[in-house]
Amino acid sequence: MKRAHFSRHSLSGKLLILFVIFAVLTILFVGGSMRYAFHDRYESKIKPHLEQYLLYVQQDIGLPPDRQKAKQLADKLNIEILIHDRTGNWSSHGRQLNMDQVHILHQHITDTNEYALVEIDDVDNFIMVKYKDTTLFFGIPDRIPDFSFKSILPLLILLIILLALYHVTKRLITPIKTIRTGVQRFGSGDLTHRINICSRDELGELASSFNSMADDIQNMLESKRQLLLAISHELRSPLTRTKVATELLDDKEQRERLHRDLNEIEKLIEELLETERLSSPHQTLKRVETTIQPLIQQVVKDFYPHENIKLDLPEQEIKLNIDTARTKLLLKNLLDNALQYNKPEQDVNVHLMEQQGQIEIIVQDSGEGIDADHLPHLTEPFYRVDPARQRETGGYGLGLYLCRMITEAHGGSIRVESDKNKGTKIRITLPMKTVNQN
Repeated sequence: MKRAHFSRHSLSGKLLILFVIFAVLTILFVGGSMRYAFHDRYESKIKPHLEQYLLYVQQDIGLPPDRQKAKQLADKLNIEILIHDRTGNWSSHGRQLNMDQVHILHQHITDTNEYALVEIDDVDNFIMVKYKDTTLFFGIPDRIPDFSFKSILPLLILLIILLALYHVTKRLITPIKTIRTGVQRFGSGDLTHRINICSRDELGELASSFNSMADDIQNMLESKRQLLLAISHELRSPLTRTKVATELLDDKEQRERLHRDLNEIEKLIEELLETERLSSPHQTLKRVETTIQPLIQQVVKDFYPHENIKLDLPEQEIKLNIDTARTKLLLKNLLDNALQYNKPEQDVNVHLMEQQGQIEIIVQDSGEGIDADHLPHLTEPFYRVDPARQRETGGYGLGLYLCRMITEAHGGSIRVESDKNKGTKIRITLPMKTVNQN
């Protein structure tokens, strides 16, 4: 199972990005709405009062402006006052006022006065008021921003809300990961696995539908397996009677031909039975600790005493925890396949080697080889390079499939390599240490 991770392609990642976008849009919308509302209220309510306030300040200073009163008023109200008139420029805070550095940002003219929001020295914003030939500037001195807890509290609350929404949503979609894991396990061959979700929402209904589908598939496959096993078992009795009857034939050639056909049918039945046994999730291997070299030699001696088979086995004993009966069947099928396609008078080579905690059994023939397009499918059930299924070109396509089943049941793997006009090599890899599953 792949470990779930956060990314922009995951559903959790997309939801988090959606929450962030939603938060930004909300802030922009609320901020824009408040700005519009403030601007509307400023025009209708605040600006007249501000103009009246500035009129009171001007009356306190007088015309022409009394600079001493302006200084006292600036200190009292904590504002900065600049004066530009016929007598020159003056600042309550000692600023050097240069009228060429004054930039008007927004201007408003009434019947008697002219108001403007201006920028001085490209930094400070002031309210400018013109009374005839006198210009006054009012500004609040800059202060260090207050980064107290209260100032960032709204941002923290928004962040907490986003995290809470994310985790709640993540909990809601957690069953999706459980369903995905269940589908992967079922698809990998664990037909007994079922999804356990207690929710009653749509995801719970989806899990229930999957479990129902899994039950139907498992029942269908089990019925197929039982039917195949029953037919295979039932065929054995008439095969045995047919063999006995064949012995009574006088024609030797016909008797041998029938024996050959009956032996092929019997071998097919044995392979079908064995593959179904290995396919069963409850089937266990009868493992025993076995030295592999004598086992290979025994198979060659019992079944191929007169064949050209060359063994290349290491002198040091290699012990494996294996099912000896099925391993013999594995070796026999590999040798049958190699001898079937090997060139006359040439050897079938069997190599055994140990490397990196594994052993490799390599069976190599010197036949015509197999096209690369067929190699990935050779261990599939009933796959044949020659679809005619004639005796001269091989069996029924179960031999290598059975080899794969036996190998994988032992925790190993099988690989087929072939070169045209050079022969075919089959590699069986088995772990040196296997867990006893009995």
